[in-house]
Order: sequence, then structure tokens, then C-alpha cells
Amino acid sequence: MARSRIALACLTVLLTLSAGCGAESTARVDTAALNPGNYPTVPRDLSALRTGDSGAVRESIRLGSVVPLLMDLDSRLVHGRTNFAGHHYTARNPPYRGSGISDLENFSEQAPGLVAGWHTGGSRRANRNFGLDVSIALLRFTTPEQATHAMHVLADEGIEKYPPKQPLEIPGYSTGRTYLSAYDSVQSWTARGDYLLWTYISDGLATPPDRSPLLAFAKKLFDRQFELLDGFTPTPVEKLADTPVDDLLARTLAAERQGTLEDVTGVYTVPAALHLESRPDLTRRALEDAGVDLIAYAGSRVYRAVDTTGAARLTAALATQVPPSYDPVDSPPGLPDARCFREDPGPPQSARIILEHRCYFSYDRYIAEVTANQPQDLAQRASAQYLLLAHGSAG
Repeated sequence: MARSRIALACLTVLLTLSAGCGAESTARVDTAALNPGNYPTVPRDLSALRTGDSGAVRESIRLGSVVPLLMDLDSRLVHGRTNFAGHHYTARNPPYRGSGISDLENFSEQAPGLVAGWHTGGSRRANRNFGLDVSIALLRFTTPEQATHAMHVLADEGIEKYPPKQPLEIPGYSTGRTYLSAYDSVQSWTARGDYLLWTYISDGLATPPDRSPLLAFAKKLFDRQFELLDGFTPTPVEKLADTPVDDLLARTLAAERQGTLEDVTGVYTVPAALHLESRPDLTRRALEDAGVDLIAYAGSRVYRAVDTTGAARLTAALATQVPPSYDPVDSPPGLPDARCFREDPGPPQSARIILEHRCYFSYDRYIAEVTANQPQDLAQRASAQYLLLAHGSAG
């Protein structure tokens, strides 16, 4: 593992030194050696990406761009939440039972009117139990009455299943349903206008437990969230299906489990995309340095940087953020400048059979991240992704 870290450090230096070479990595690609297998190499038809739910998904992603990053409210909360089954919610994929937001058997029947929603969180340490930890969700309903109804239904079901110690009040939000949980955490469902804001705030290291700082943080969070919503223009429900799909999405590989909660397919601005990162503080610096404005997520991930130099810098930065449990491996045939890694299988007595493999590479001002469970599949997916970006103009 030490050898892997040294190799990665050396690689980073080389990438940094060559960052000003523009599209040099593009020139070195041997397209004749690329083998995409059965993966498509022509961008998908954008009209085929429209489904009955895709407009609501895009609205949820827009909503995610105005949900505060927890690290912006408390600089210690630098660990994001990547283990959510889905960061966005729609009427077809509402908050599932056990998500924290909801314990309803059938959300859409008992809390009708959900238009879009976003779920995120942040903690002080990678282990959420060791320090301040915050989870929040913002749900948009068709009417204020539906948002208020959902607040009461969700709160009633939640406290019935997990009886709290006592009711609380967040200063300035007396109409919300706020409680001190059995674990000395603050949980609240608060409706305002068409929106329902849910939060769960805990501090596993507070001895003795003290609700005051948790309530103070909840107020800070609520104040900021509703301030951001004041500047947000929601898309009318009847126009959701007409919202445009950015061409960048057509140049990604299709998600394997489309339409499920695990599917985060969409084109994100940086503020929304950072919610999906395990270390949003590090990623934001890298994205800002590269001048990234959009990121497409599907079966692969594509970043659009300001220029080829920014793309080279971001490729290097993403490579340095690969977890230490990953080792550098050879790049696929035809892509000599791709930065590729394989998850360490672990000790022989507990070695894992399925390992993640991943590659980073750039084309012009675009950076791709491709993952797979097998090296051959990774090579084919990387080849297909490069050809998708190189097809015509990605512009």
C-alpha cells in the first residue's frame, strides 16, 4: 500500500507538470486500439432520455442546488453522505420507509402531492457516530395544504414507531413538529408554503447530551434553507416534462439500474453535485480550480471544465482523491494517459471477489470517470466513453 501511495504521488507530480499541455492526452489516444465491446459509441437520442418521471428528477436536482451544504453552515462537517439509496425524490420514487424522513407504508397515498425532493447530510467525521451529524431533506408539494398534511402524517408515524422523549421548539419555527428523540437527537418536520423540511441532528460524543447546540444549529439550518428558497423559482408542475435535457447527458454511458432510487442520472450544477461527494470540501476546490460548470451522472460521470488545461488539472486532482485502499493499475489499451485504479482485495483470509476498478481520463475540456467490477469491462466502458466524448463535438 505504501508503494501505491508513492506511485500515486509521483503520478500527481507528473500530471501537475504537464497540466499546461492542453489536449496532449487526446493526441496520444490510439482509437484503433479502443475496444468498446457492446457499449454504444454514439450519443444517445435526448428524446429517449425523457420519461414520465425525468422532469421531476430534473426539478429535484434543481432543488438540490439550493439545499445548503452542511460544511457551509459548519466548517467541521466535511464528510458527505454517499450511502443514501437516492438523493432525489419524486412521486414515483418518494422517500422510502426507513429513510428517516418517512416510516409510511405507502408514501404517495398517505402524503399525496409530492413534486420533487432532495436528501443530503454531513458529519464531522467519517464515522457518523463520532461527533456532530446532520441529515436533511427538502420536499416540494403541489400545495401548502399538502405540505402541512405531509408534515403531520410523517411526524405522527415517526413518533409512533420511535417514541420521543419530549416535544421541542426551534426558535422562529413554532408551527413545526420538533422532538427530542430517544437518543437525545433533534428531529423536526417543518412545513412552509409548498415545502416540507425534515432534519435529524445528533452528536454522539456530547457528554452529557445537550439539546441547546442542536436546536441552535437547526435554527441556523432552517434560516438558511428558507432564505435560499426565497431566491428559487420552481418549475410549474405542468411544465416539468418540458424542461430541457443537456446534451452532456447523451454522452455518458447509460445507468445499469435506470429508474431506481440508486439511479442518480442527470446533469448537475456544482452546488447540487457536491451533495453526492464523500468529501465535498476537497472536491469543491478541485472543481472550482478546473472551472467546472456541469457534471453528468449516469453509468459513467462526465465533468465539463473551462478548458483543456482545467481538464488536465481536474484529472490529476480526482486521481489524488482515490481512497488509499485502491492501487494504481495499467490503463486500458489505446488510452495511455488514463489514470486507473483497482480496489485492494484485502487479506487472503477475507479477500473480496468483486472489486471496483475505475479510470479517469480527459478529452478536450471533458473529464470522464468510469467504473466497473472487472478489468475487461472497465477497458470496454472506458473505450466507449472516450468515443462518446470524441463523437462530433461535445460542445
